[in-house]
Amino acid sequence: MTITNNTEAFQDNVVAVADEPDAAGTDLVATAPALIGEVADEPVHLTTAQDGTPLPFRAGLLDARHLHEPQGFKRTKLGDLSDMIASVRLFGVRAPLVVRSLGLFPPTDAEGTPVADGEPVEHFAVVDGLRRRNAAIAAERFELPCFIADTDDDVQLILHMLEVNDHHKDLEGIEQADAYQMLLDLGLSDQQIADARRTDVSQVRTAIKALALPSTAQHALNQGTLTLDMALALEEFADDPDAQRKLLDKLDDQYGFKHELSRLHDKRTYARNKEIAKAHLVLEGVEVTPKPRGFGYDGTAVPADLLLDADGQPVDVEAVKTQPGFHAFVEKDGGHARTVVYCDDPTQRGYTRRKQVPAAHHGMSPEEIAAKELAEQQAKDRLERLTLAATVRREFIVEKFGTAKGARGLFVPALRAATLGKAMSRSADLDELYRALGGSDNDTLTAAGEDRLRRSLVAKYICTLEYNLNGTTQPHRMWIDKQAAVAWYDELRQRQYPLTDDEQELYQSWTATPTADDARYNDEDKQVGSESDEVPTAPAIIDGAPEPGDHADDVDISASDGDTETDENVVSMLAAQQQQRVVDTGAVDGGQFTGAA
Repeated sequence: MTITNNTEAFQDNVVAVADEPDAAGTDLVATAPALIGEVADEPVHLTTAQDGTPLPFRAGLLDARHLHEPQGFKRTKLGDLSDMIASVRLFGVRAPLVVRSLGLFPPTDAEGTPVADGEPVEHFAVVDGLRRRNAAIAAERFELPCFIADTDDDVQLILHMLEVNDHHKDLEGIEQADAYQMLLDLGLSDQQIADARRTDVSQVRTAIKALALPSTAQHALNQGTLTLDMALALEEFADDPDAQRKLLDKLDDQYGFKHELSRLHDKRTYARNKEIAKAHLVLEGVEVTPKPRGFGYDGTAVPADLLLDADGQPVDVEAVKTQPGFHAFVEKDGGHARTVVYCDDPTQRGYTRRKQVPAAHHGMSPEEIAAKELAEQQAKDRLERLTLAATVRREFIVEKFGTAKGARGLFVPALRAATLGKAMSRSADLDELYRALGGSDNDTLTAAGEDRLRRSLVAKYICTLEYNLNGTTQPHRMWIDKQAAVAWYDELRQRQYPLTDDEQELYQSWTATPTADDARYNDEDKQVGSESDEVPTAPAIIDGAPEPGDHADDVDISASDGDTETDENVVSMLAAQQQQRVVDTGAVDGGQFTGAA
């Protein structure tokens, strides 16, 4: 008996009953293409990843357009098929459907008129996979792999085996990455893959990058915590196993990862600048050496810019750096590489030193000078690390408070501070943060609505707290409100901000139980109007803070936009808008402002 593919005239759930339908699937042998592909009448494998005896099911490639919808129970709502359609359009349907044979029926033409002397046609109804069938039709990928059941027992057995095989299990991230790489090899671009998968192109790029990364990163990809920035950073440090390991250890902490990456970038930038500086010296014919031991306070080596020639004139460093007895080394100076030219023995070379010992080192032994310089360098390095940490911290702040919804979390303490007349100030380097948080200039605020006023007030409040923390990164800044600093760190920690080691050290020093000497010094401070070290329960801007005019690098936050508007104006405008809403609605929302997001 032959199976033909002339089923176009059949509509879903409209099946004409033949006079004597054959027992489907008993003695049927496929001798011609069945719809799209051959129907296998012999035992088939279900690829369950288990070794076993082939199961006696038929299987074939059937045309989605000619499959009837389920008989009896039928889903009325299939949900959103857009993602599935996009996937099918790119990959086709990979998971087999389960269909039930409806038997053999006389063929009909396009109008449904029976065709005389035509070969019987076998019809199939979907049992499992209606969404895939409809997605295939919409995507115009009509070829469907199907398992064909001839009895109810066959249906149940096939469904069970498919469940065991877990055909509907989502691919893990690294498995998707393998698929993406194959598509790239076939000539598709990452943007084309992203469009077909209805996902962001950065996710495709992240997955592909992860293929070359260590297993820890691939596990993070499977967990959905690996971002493209992380993957790119790990790739960047692939040539430095120690640095890459430090980053891998932070994959479960987004901002801890950023802190470590910032530190490693700074270290790598200095190393690169140092090599460039050394290369320039070599090209100029200068002998490059390590920094001499005890340089500047012990030993014979003296910086060339401190030497006088035989005529008592300052040495021209550029002129002498290639002469015998002169050398150079490169050292870290903040985030830069500084070149130092020196003479190994000025007395022997006919030079004199015009400055013997810095005034700060008078009366100190070489060991004490060495210890002092080491401490100074460590303090300088810490300030640099705290500056790097501030960059990451402010990125975190913008993420948490840079939206209308996020700003509400600090609106009450910001409004309280403004209402109580607390000074709000920021330095010019915080203008960018103010704008990123949604802060507006005074011209805009004059006619602004409640939401913009709220966000601007919160932005001012945050910038004031960050301005206070700037004291930890400026060596000559003598004043810092430790209470507000601790409370602000507490606020950020509650929102999962990870303090760096240096920030943690500062925090612990501010919150440590004071000794008897500390208590005495605190009492003396209080007598002269200094702040106490008592830790408040929320970020606060206390009285006694220096006015912006007290420091050259400070600007009043209300005047930073070229106006003289004060924070009281913002509060007044908020209050006025709230009062107007009470008039309009006849109610006050629990006594609190409730502007739209």
